[in-house]
Amino acid sequence: MTVLIIGGSGFLGTELVRQVTSAGRVTAATFNSGPGVTPSVSWHRLDFRDPRALDKVIDAVEPSVVINASSGDADWTVTADGPVRLAQSTARRGIRLVHVSSDAVF
Repeated sequence: MTVLIIGGSGFLGTELVRQVTSAGRVTAATFNSGPGVTPSVSWHRLDFRDPRALDKVIDAVEPSVVINASSGDADWTVTADGPVRLAQSTARRGIRLVHVSSDAVF
């Protein structure tokens, strides 16, 4: 099973990457400004503002599960539109999708 963590280099994503890799799962993760430091992870740049970028990452990784831990602060395109495109893309492919968040944003 391959797990794709959207926002894997962020606050919550970093912990998710740690837990998923320690559970022995094949792990891929995305970043916007810089990849994380976990060497066994396949890192992919993703800008949620680019509608085609998401499908390219999903096609490259072919995940069984996608966990969305992205954060866009006040950027509506990243915070709202990106997750909508993610839900549509995973639904078309029959991929399980989990959205998570943290109270650290407050």
